[in-house]
Amino acid sequence: MIGDGAIALAVVRRRTGERPAVEHCALHRCEGSEAVEHLLQRVLAKLGLNRATVFATVSGDDYQLVQVEAPEVQPAELRAAIRWRLRDVINFHIDDAVVDVFEIPDQSRRAQAKMLFAVAARSAAVQRLVSALAPVASGFDVIDIPELCLRNVTALLPQDQKGVATLLLGERAAQLILTRQGVLYQARRIEYSRGLSFDSNDAADNQLDAGSLALEIQRSLDYYESHYDQTPIGDLVIAPAGERAGELAERLRAETSLRIALLDLSGVVDGADAFGMDIPAECLLALGAALRVETTAL
Repeated sequence: MIGDGAIALAVVRRRTGERPAVEHCALHRCEGSEAVEHLLQRVLAKLGLNRATVFATVSGDDYQLVQVEAPEVQPAELRAAIRWRLRDVINFHIDDAVVDVFEIPDQSRRAQAKMLFAVAARSAAVQRLVSALAPVASGFDVIDIPELCLRNVTALLPQDQKGVATLLLGERAAQLILTRQGVLYQARRIEYSRGLSFDSNDAADNQLDAGSLALEIQRSLDYYESHYDQTPIGDLVIAPAGERAGELAERLRAETSLRIALLDLSGVVDGADAFGMDIPAECLLALGAALRVETTAL
């Protein structure tokens, strides 16, 4: 994951029949006036990853994920038809967007039409990633979105077998996803209200409204249960673990009947003890990108 003056990088090794092993997970910052592209080249060379398979993640400000009705067209025409439907939905011009789609699980019998997840990413943001990575990483061929990166992490959790809600805490917004057996059912970005951001300088404001957040979570859980004919989700996992996640968990326990836990990566991947539980959200998403295994596309 590439940001302003920094990159979040995770390295995962997989062996058949064994848990994924995390060999590196860290946030690297530019030195002085160093360009991000040079930082990336330096870090990849140091770790010997120039020929490794590389997955990148687009920033949350550079794309939108929406649900759209699946058009009745041939597969080869699908993306063009989705692009047409997105023109009045996204908050930037469709001519400036790269569009892709992936499937949503079948909804209940009451649903009138099949739906799809559609991703519209800013072309300029995609090109920045390609320009930075392609010259230094010969194995680079996938750009992912945070929701699917987070799904790759939650798919390893024991709670995911019956269904789990996961809340990723960022600085300006929280990302909520609902998954079951590795399948993404719902994704929502919950913006923090004014005065409720975690990076507030005022200690009195440095809290989220747990009541409002609990209401948003419950609405998502109700939608999941009713629209997909699924049994209720009873578990909420908050990430990254740390002081602010622990405080929020305590407040949410008073507002909901959910079983609430902090994400403990050591229970699902080897090597997690080396970087601890309270890793930056960017590193967690980088780890999720590195855990990607599926290759099938619509």
